[in-house]
Amino acid sequence: MKNFYLTALFAFSTSLAVTEARAQETSDVPKRVATFEMNWKKRDGSAISDLARSAAEILTGRDLRAKTPVVEPVKNIRAGRMQVMIPDAPSLEMTYLPDYDELRIVDTELFSARAPERDLAQSDAMKIARNAFDMLAQRKLIDPAQYDWEKADVGFTWVGGASRASKASERKRVEYRITLRRVLNGIELANAGLRLAVHANGRLSGLRLGGVTVASKQGRQMEEPTGRGRWLEPKQSMDALRGRFERDIVAAQKAKANIAWSKIMYVMPEKERSSVVEPLYVVSYSLQTPTPENEMAVSRRKTIGFSLVDANAPPVDLTPPTHEPAPDQTQKPGK
Repeated sequence: MKNFYLTALFAFSTSLAVTEARAQETSDVPKRVATFEMNWKKRDGSAISDLARSAAEILTGRDLRAKTPVVEPVKNIRAGRMQVMIPDAPSLEMTYLPDYDELRIVDTELFSARAPERDLAQSDAMKIARNAFDMLAQRKLIDPAQYDWEKADVGFTWVGGASRASKASERKRVEYRITLRRVLNGIELANAGLRLAVHANGRLSGLRLGGVTVASKQGRQMEEPTGRGRWLEPKQSMDALRGRFERDIVAAQKAKANIAWSKIMYVMPEKERSSVVEPLYVVSYSLQTPTPENEMAVSRRKTIGFSLVDANAPPVDLTPPTHEPAPDQTQKPGK
């Protein structure tokens, strides 16, 4: 996906001190890792229609085969996107991003329902999401073996809580957002996976699905690379990788780092249509630097990756563009 899962990490994380962030890291670098050939899959109109209808049937719980979905380009600032309309499900706003093989669905009726009668328990929301996940697997829209529910991120959408005219409105949770990233031998891939949105009334309210395609096959114990992929033995320890970040990024700018999160993960370069991707030690951070006025200036959040194999390889800038496309209705702030 369009680094949706890397961007999602920004939304799901809060600023942590360096020592606190390190507690979230993988304890050590794997002794053996694979590089995988990856590419962005191209679908024709018929394939997009079939994908959208199958996913929409899971959201609505209804058979939507009576009428053929309409797939057409979006004629506004969101150039390069396709709009999908299903006559039997007019409340669904459906968008397909061809460049990233990503389908986004929002139930606009549920999106507008901002006064839930109850607060759905997180355990119940997870059961609903897991049931939808199982249905996606049954329809062959995902491979369940490629995901790890232990790594699921849970975000929230809240309404209210503001004070107006000396009256404070009650803060209510209206939606859970459960994000699962594609996993390769225990290492997450930033550009592929799914997000399931569950409304407080107990119904699915949104879905994002898709991302980069990985050339691989399932071996006896590991997912094996195919095509141009191969196995590598990392030469860097976790301490060495941390030290490189401190030396080459923090100390080089005479700054103090605020690390939001750090982890080993795969990230497919968005500008490449096909590439061989190796896992990197990825750090999301901001820097505090003193100004001439003896104040502290804080940089915008940045993301950088370091090779696990080559200590001399330059760091990879993974920071998303400043001007992202306008988010759809499933990408709401708050937690």
